[in-house]
Amino acid sequence: MISLGVDIGGTGAKCVAFRENGQQVAISYLEYPTPVGSTDLDPRLLRDVAFQVIADCVQVLPRGEEVAAVTVSSFGESFVPIDEQGEPLTNIIMYFADTQSGEFDDLVRRVGAETFMRITRTKPDAFYSLSKMLHTRRVASRPVWKYLLISGYLCYCLSGETALDVSLACRTLLYDVNRRDWSDELLAASGFRRDQMPTVLPAGTPLGPLLPDVAIRLGLPKSTKVVIGAHDQVVNALACGVARTGDAADVSGTTESIAPLYDAIPEGFDFQRSNYAGVPYLDSPGYVTYAYNMSGGAVVRWYRDSLAAHLGDQARAEGISIYDLLNRMCPREPGKLLLLPYLQGLGGTPDMQPQARGLLYGLAMDTRAEDIYRAILEGLSFEMAINLESLARFDIVPTRLFACGGGARSPIWLQIKADVWNREVIPVLSAETGALGSAILGFAAVQGRSDMLTLAKGFVRHGQPVLPNPEYAAFYAQQLQRFRNLRTLLLEELNHKEKTYA
Repeated sequence: MISLGVDIGGTGAKCVAFRENGQQVAISYLEYPTPVGSTDLDPRLLRDVAFQVIADCVQVLPRGEEVAAVTVSSFGESFVPIDEQGEPLTNIIMYFADTQSGEFDDLVRRVGAETFMRITRTKPDAFYSLSKMLHTRRVASRPVWKYLLISGYLCYCLSGETALDVSLACRTLLYDVNRRDWSDELLAASGFRRDQMPTVLPAGTPLGPLLPDVAIRLGLPKSTKVVIGAHDQVVNALACGVARTGDAADVSGTTESIAPLYDAIPEGFDFQRSNYAGVPYLDSPGYVTYAYNMSGGAVVRWYRDSLAAHLGDQARAEGISIYDLLNRMCPREPGKLLLLPYLQGLGGTPDMQPQARGLLYGLAMDTRAEDIYRAILEGLSFEMAINLESLARFDIVPTRLFACGGGARSPIWLQIKADVWNREVIPVLSAETGALGSAILGFAAVQGRSDMLTLAKGFVRHGQPVLPNPEYAAFYAQQLQRFRNLRTLLLEELNHKEKTYA
């Protein structure tokens, strides 16, 4: 039996086929043909790319009829508004887009920020779906029938059913975490109807078989089950082996996120005011939150495309990835440059400031391109160190940090993280944890199992822990303080500008 895990990211879509023993048997990936940092994505393009990676993956399988399930997981916040015929009404507003508006601000003032935090366990911010939904309602050419988050939209294209899981519902600012249902109070206050929202189901719920014409297009049997996935951070955590309090997944993708598992949402609202959310974690009694930096791996990709494109020919000649070449050229010792990695704004935790921009401090005549590359890896690690310090204030202290994503395949970056955070980092051997976590949900659906964390143990493989270098850790402790000082100055300047022009 084979389960297809589909991982929809901010820059591309991936499909990976796994057998029940965890063996990866096929993979396909395509980037969206859109400019880096584009805030819009055509839903039809997304659908076509997703279908293409599924079809390409199936094509190389020895027997496509072995595929029992296809499970789609995705990034959060973004959605596709559709009419009753299933036609998209607007482009997708990407999760990192700034959709701050007077309408959203008025809604928050009217309802009260603490009411939002009490119900959704999340601080109200224009980053989440609700602000984008208000904008979409104004500009859509026809009335919206359903607002489908990305995973839900693709599952609809596959099966014709409209649903999403709990972890993605939590990214809308309309979901009552305590009651595990859409909030009638917040829907009424914002002017949306319950019937415009998809059904919320546990991750790993089978939605039904593939639509007949879709099955033919993808080369799959009509009996293949379409399974609702989860937020990408949740399926990554599942495939990393996050199963007990103190475990955390460090996911280095387009964004970087540390997702720790903890017992209970901290009392009061300081946790939410630091932009941390309380998200129920699969079949665990606990919760995960996301400590993240919006400008994560996207900054590394920017360096690849803007400053290292000339290395492409050399990488191809050697038969290696350009990232492998960059990591080989990267200086082995800590650098003196400091980079604030906010090329897409400081969008994340514990601070959210979309107007922030990146800063490179310490340039000198002897600075080399590879020094800037190392400064990027260090700056991204410093930003996550700020997050680890912030989480500790709420007694959330990860004791096992599992690293996955593109960054986990870089030994130099893993060592930088261990040194900056001054703790061991455990690499996950599977290079495709997002797709693997999705595939595990597919196996659970087919087998009728609800013990997903137990099931996942048979799929998780960890590498040798990376330990901090005491000498480098001491140097980075000083550099972190300098980073913190620059970060504070930047935030103070931006806050001053906001007050001046308010």
